[in-house]
Amino acid sequence: MLAALYLQTKGTQVHAANVAAGTGFTRSSLEGGVTLKVDGSAITRTTTLIKSLVGQDAIVGAVLYVEHGEEVLAYQAFGSSDREKGLEMTPDAIFRMRSMTKPLVGTAVLMLVEEGRVRLEDRIARHLPAFDNPEKRDITVFHLLTHTSGITGSIYDTLGGTQFATLREAVDYVGREGPMAFPPGTSYLYSDPGTSTLGALVAELSGLPSEVFIRERIIGPLQMRDSFLNLVPDDDPRRRRVAATYHGTPGKWVKYWDNTQPQLLPFFRASGGLYSTAADYARFIKAMMRGGSYRGRALLAPETVRLALQRHTARVARPEEAEEADQFYGLHWTIYTEKYAPVLPGAFGHGGSDGTIALADPRRDLVVLFLTQSRGTETRRRVVQELLAP
Repeated sequence: MLAALYLQTKGTQVHAANVAAGTGFTRSSLEGGVTLKVDGSAITRTTTLIKSLVGQDAIVGAVLYVEHGEEVLAYQAFGSSDREKGLEMTPDAIFRMRSMTKPLVGTAVLMLVEEGRVRLEDRIARHLPAFDNPEKRDITVFHLLTHTSGITGSIYDTLGGTQFATLREAVDYVGREGPMAFPPGTSYLYSDPGTSTLGALVAELSGLPSEVFIRERIIGPLQMRDSFLNLVPDDDPRRRRVAATYHGTPGKWVKYWDNTQPQLLPFFRASGGLYSTAADYARFIKAMMRGGSYRGRALLAPETVRLALQRHTARVARPEEAEEADQFYGLHWTIYTEKYAPVLPGAFGHGGSDGTIALADPRRDLVVLFLTQSRGTETRRRVVQELLAP
């Protein structure tokens, strides 16, 4: 359990149980506190904004999901799922969630930590020998979970991902030859190859492909029936619900992938391979907001969740950077501040590069998902700000 774990940050060991006790907002920790509900006028304001974004061609399509407590306040679709085919967006559309995959991989790692199969302070080279070299030998599991490992680049873009047959083959290449931006633990740099490394770690320790472990231990127990980690076959009816994805700029969107094409890599992309719906992903993030459990299905212990939702990267930021930051990173979760949107302390979630975001505000007992397939747009922040505006 976490009481026996130690975190390594800037050369200082901090007892994990003490760190966890200081922050994190589960439902039970807020008894007697004030719960602020998003009202109907906020929903109307927000849906009006999304409709205008579609009308201005700032996005191709979107789904908004808002839940307070156990009440769904909004579950609406806007615009097109595939513009060229004339398909309207539907609330149950399946999106390529991209980096919203990362919290599932992080949760898988923390499950293995709880089971005693790995420690946060373990050097990754202990489990993946390709990292046993002078440049990467000191990278720990904690560094990978907080994006402070220094690993940079992209398996798909800069390392030629299609040349690899398996995730492990790609990660071993990262260990041997992947570039480093700084010594481990000295700074923060968001790292897709770092998450891929965690995916390979899950496979190594569990004896299962990481996507199988996540399906059996997270997606299955939470009954996320419309979620999968590799693109399903043509004869699976869910495939037709996967929205096309676009890149470009407002008014100049170009479709670059649709559900008639294969996925980009021949293996599970641990940094961004999840396909899911708003309602499915809401189950997962609510489990974290409830201290690691959802409707009787326990994923993690509450103390593990509290530790995961710490602002760990604040320790490697300069004071002036930390003061102005709109977000920090926990253990594979983004921790949002009031500079990102009008959230209360403890808000967390994650975004994806195709324009998606999930955000949980535990003090409000609120979950928000805004999913779009318009790559490069930052409309998600505008939508969250509008919804939570006082």
